[in-house]
Amino acid sequence: MSLPRCPSAHERWAVFLDVDGTLLELADTPDAVHVSSALVGLLEVLDRVLDGALALVSGRPLDELDRLFRPVRLAAAGVHGAELRLPDGRVARAPVDRDALAQVRQAFSAFAGTHPGVLVEDKGAGVTLHYRLAPSLADEARTLGTEWAGRVGDDFQLLQGKMVVELRARSATKGTAVRQYLAEPPFSGRRAVYLGDDVTDEDAFAAVNQLGGISVVVGDRQPSAARFRLPDVAAVHVWLAGLAEHLERHRGPSNSGLA
Repeated sequence: MSLPRCPSAHERWAVFLDVDGTLLELADTPDAVHVSSALVGLLEVLDRVLDGALALVSGRPLDELDRLFRPVRLAAAGVHGAELRLPDGRVARAPVDRDALAQVRQAFSAFAGTHPGVLVEDKGAGVTLHYRLAPSLADEARTLGTEWAGRVGDDFQLLQGKMVVELRARSATKGTAVRQYLAEPPFSGRRAVYLGDDVTDEDAFAAVNQLGGISVVVGDRQPSAARFRLPDVAAVHVWLAGLAEHLERHRGPSNSGLA
């Protein structure tokens, strides 16, 4: 797959970015990721030249995204779309069965307590089991997730990503988050561009493709619905910097900041 080109004249983009594995290198634990000041500055420039049509779409909760990228505070979808902050600051949250999630959290915590290297992350609208520090436990972790997906019923979705198992509310996905943003200014009327690296991004790739947008998978994930590919996080940074430079160069008082 070739690289996505920069927008042509009169083409307006709305850019959506996954975080871990796309903007940030994956780390052994969620708290161990590194966010450089250069990346924060790049996101600030992109948000400006896109006139606010830039959003993070992540499995992390909103408060974590704000902590990681402060002082920049972007439009953002957390917990795979279960938390959605719109450009005007409004936050929409998907309904979730808290009692069922509490049972999942207890079961995941019991497993982590007897398996060194396994971590449990409570995201509010979902519970995640991380086993990156104990990769030999992949089969057991996935079996546990499948078991509890059956117990809590159809209101929850089981996600099996890169060294993680997660149960979260089914009503919201990264794809629904992208669609919600595109119904709101300043995203509405623009061509959607989505970059992501994991199975949790496939819903967004499918939505963007259906809407005639540009879907970009990061890394060697196959198969994928994405129509373009960037090899790694470093390539994402280079491409985004080129996009920002392109938009800045063609920015003018009459073109809403886009070329």
